[in-house]
Order: sequence, then structure tokens, then C-alpha cells
Amino acid sequence: MIQQIYITDYLSDAAAQPVEMIQSVIAQCPMLLKAQWKVSPLPPLRALFDVLAVREDSPSDMPVSAVLSARQMWPARPSFCLLPVHLGMRRDTFSLQAVVPLAEAVYAALTERLQTHFADDFVMQQDSSRRFWWVQPVRDMQAQCKWPQDCLYQQAFQWQPQGPDAAVIRQWSNEIQMLLHQAAHSAEAADWPTELNSLWFASVGDIPAWQHEWDAVAGQGEVFDGLQASALPAIRPLSMAAMLADEHLQQALWVADTWQTCDWPALSNALQAGRISALKLVLPFAERSVEVHYKKQLRWQFWRKSPDLETLLQQLEATLMRSH
Repeated sequence: MIQQIYITDYLSDAAAQPVEMIQSVIAQCPMLLKAQWKVSPLPPLRALFDVLAVREDSPSDMPVSAVLSARQMWPARPSFCLLPVHLGMRRDTFSLQAVVPLAEAVYAALTERLQTHFADDFVMQQDSSRRFWWVQPVRDMQAQCKWPQDCLYQQAFQWQPQGPDAAVIRQWSNEIQMLLHQAAHSAEAADWPTELNSLWFASVGDIPAWQHEWDAVAGQGEVFDGLQASALPAIRPLSMAAMLADEHLQQALWVADTWQTCDWPALSNALQAGRISALKLVLPFAERSVEVHYKKQLRWQFWRKSPDLETLLQQLEATLMRSH
């Protein structure tokens, strides 16, 4: 039986629209209104890896880039992941606001421009998702760059590249911003996203030392595929409905990249039927996450009144504002 569900939101697509997400999840799974909701300081990816792996305290200790890189075969594993982003400018500083999805034509045109401009600096490969690229410098580089989800809505000085070659990364980033400005006004810019104004370097570290006690880990999406390719113990190719129906699984965890792809009706049926005694759900919420803790109620507890959706949203927003 599933006891924990993690929506990784690894490209931070849902971070800016938490209200829409919560409304949809509760509409499809009303029993979750009876749960306890609380804002967590950890973003979803960090919460997930904390329960799957030994924690590494390094400047770039988010292993998601290494896990994602395992989905593809490489002659030599890349050193960086390169993601299209929007940086918001405020007075004399700026902050990361979003990872920007690209139309296929824009992705292809930008790939060609970058490969031509940086041919003497690094080799760039496309990712199968067409959401980002992989970069292998022509020489050994010592620079640590964080994954975007760790830096969302934070001022620039908190996430600058670190290490002996950090200045090279900053120089490449400056050149890329000029290239983007030129490309936005070129002939191939028909579907050019107006919010795209920079590319983000994220270090590719080592696959973490897996350490968990789950009987099964299942899911869907790019992060799950990476976990499977990274030889995570107990990983199983099961659907959510199959995991919910398997009474022999005592400790099971589900992973998905987006909340839209989860089988919420199947989860709702399992909760209403009383087949789940306890559940922890981790959802993206701005630069943090929200933890939903559900416990099966005893008969005498049914008189307790659950908060309505509007009250829940107000409570979560107030918590988030107080933490800033």
C-alpha cells in the first residue's frame, strides 16, 4: 500500500500556481481535506532524496541532475545540465523566477546557435525531454552550480557558482544572455518565449548512495526513469492503481514529476474505502513544499469538521508569508 507520494516538480512548473494545483487535487480527492496540511521549508526534490539516499552536504548536493543524466547513454558523463530560465530583475540584483518550456522549433534553433558559438568551449547534447541540454566542457572544470529548484525566488548572491572555475561559468552565462537577446529578434523567433532571458548551469554530481527501507518505489516521469536507471533498490514498474491494490506491500512510495499525471481518483477510492491508514503527500508550494498528512479516522472522530478549501488556502498562504 502506498504510504508516501512525492510530486517532484523537478522543473518547477507548478511552483508559481499552487492554488490551481491544490484546488484540482482536492476536487479529485476530497478526503485530503480531512488531512493536516503544513508548509515545509524543503523543496519537493530535496524531501524525496532525503528519504531515498544518504544526505551529502556539498555546495551542489542535489543529486537530481546525476539521476536525470542516467536516463541516457554517454561516452563520458556530462558535467553540467543547462536549463532555459527566466531571471527577474529587481533594483541592483535579480532572482530565478521560472524554468521556461520551449517550443520544439525554438529548442532546435537555440541548440544550433549554442553549439556553434561555444564549439571551442564545450560539447552540448540534447536531452530526450527537450526541456534542457547536457554540457561537457573541453577541459576539466571545477565549478559547483545548484539545481534551479533549490534557488527559486532567491536573490542571486545566494546561488552564484562556486569553485575555481566559477568565473568561467559566469562568463558563459553573460555570453548566453547576449545570444538570447539576438535570437529573440531573429527570423526563427516566431514562437520565442518572451520570458526566456537566460540559461542556467546546474552541476552533474555523482549518483548518491541509496539508503532506504521501502518495499517498493514506483512512479512515472523523468525523475522516476532516472531513479530506475540509477539502480535504486526496490524500484518497481507498477501503476498507482496496482500499488494501491497490492495488500502485500507494507512500505511503498510513489514518485511523479507533475500532479496532473497522478491517478487521484484511484487514490480517492482507496481513502474512501479505508484501505489506507496513513498517507504523506508532498506537493510543490512556491519555493518550498506542502506536506499533507492523512490518517484514517475512527468512527467517533467523524464529527470533527474539516476546513473548507478557502480556509485551507488562506492558512497556507499566511504560513508562507510569515516564513519570508
